[in-house]
Amino acid sequence: MTGDFDHDREEEKALVERFENSLKANLDLFFDEEELEDIVRYYFDNQKFKKALKASKIALEKFPFSIEIKLLYGQCLIFNDELEEGLEILENINNLSPHNEEIILALSNAMLLSGSTKEAIQILEDFLPMAEDKAEIYYSLGNFYRAEANNEKAIENYKNAVKLKINHEDALFQLAMITEEDGSFDEILEFYQQFIDQDPYSAEAWYNLGVVYNRLGRYEEAISAYDYALIIDETFASAYFNLGNALMNTQQYEKAVEAYLNTIASEGANSENSCYLAAAYEKLEMLDKAFSYFKKSAKLDPEYDDAWFGLGMCMLKKDKFFEAIHYFKKAIKLSEVNATYWVGLADAEYHLGNLQASSEAYEEAINLEPGLMETYINLSIIYFDQNRFEEAEDVLKEGIEEIPEEAELYYRLVVYLIKTGKYKEAFSYLENALTLDFERHDILYELMPEVKHQKAINKIIAQYKEGL
Repeated sequence: MTGDFDHDREEEKALVERFENSLKANLDLFFDEEELEDIVRYYFDNQKFKKALKASKIALEKFPFSIEIKLLYGQCLIFNDELEEGLEILENINNLSPHNEEIILALSNAMLLSGSTKEAIQILEDFLPMAEDKAEIYYSLGNFYRAEANNEKAIENYKNAVKLKINHEDALFQLAMITEEDGSFDEILEFYQQFIDQDPYSAEAWYNLGVVYNRLGRYEEAISAYDYALIIDETFASAYFNLGNALMNTQQYEKAVEAYLNTIASEGANSENSCYLAAAYEKLEMLDKAFSYFKKSAKLDPEYDDAWFGLGMCMLKKDKFFEAIHYFKKAIKLSEVNATYWVGLADAEYHLGNLQASSEAYEEAINLEPGLMETYINLSIIYFDQNRFEEAEDVLKEGIEEIPEEAELYYRLVVYLIKTGKYKEAFSYLENALTLDFERHDILYELMPEVKHQKAINKIIAQYKEGL
């Protein structure tokens, strides 16, 4: 089964490549209606919405009466922020082909985006008796009621979706999200327990229970539920995969490796499961195996940015900084908004002595995701080493504003302020640091051993020690 899927993906990629080559060479090659639909869907599924829109326009020129292509074109317009035009097209084809489930779902989603949530709900509820895939209609209704902040109706519809399709992962996920937000743990868990009571040998029911426990951060209970699912069905690939994730969250890395290997044995290797297996090997410091599977992941899907980042981390841990930079830049090119990728790049640049490039990467990480403590600390170190004292202090103050509970930021700032002779300000921050976490005051001595001979500092520390 997996082999056929991989073959289909290769054929799909070859089709898209032929289409793109024809555009580059300005050749009017023949593509039939089904091929053009596949090309548009490929771009759409991979979130390349501009390319999808361009392809759908070409398809519509060649097949102007195709309902399927008009539907794709309308959806592409919406995802390219041309909502009004996209909505008009969907309304027109709904009139031409009423009771078409795919059109109904697309139209209702467009109406939701336009702010007409109540009208979208009405369309779906009117269509529900005629729907073939009622589970999907219930799921969409759940989403729309969530948008209306009506969690009670949302839960009712998500439950209906799961009752009809027990492995509806999106509905399961949304139920877990509401559970987390509302604290309605008992109600949701009882709902899943009903499926197990009805059929204790339902692997899907145990799997669903594991999904909820996992979402609630109750990883040991999730592991137990996934184990039950796998006792019943030892080929359940998704259960192996989620079991691996839960084991990673509990730092049971060797068992996670085993779970991911079983995932691959059950469903074949793909970019995602290869990448997760590589991450488990990396946690075990088995860097050669980690590198091998990250490489496999990137080969299976060259646009899977996590795999390129993983390759960079392996090289960073092996002190191969030039290679690390190469891989981090590949990851960033695919996902410029991931702060973690910029942190990796900054670290590699720093080890090569490229302080300017390193500081710029840390600054980008802070802009993208304020609140990563290591970015503030590392950037402040770079500035301080360059005698840019004011900037070093400002970075730590910015960090304290974002994450005021992190005592280390205060202690480091105390050292910087003392070094620049700002004793009064330093004492103020020291008091805050000691209040937050007295035990961490050893950081002062690590960063600045001469502090031990500072009477004023020692007096403040002694006073706080007595208070404790």
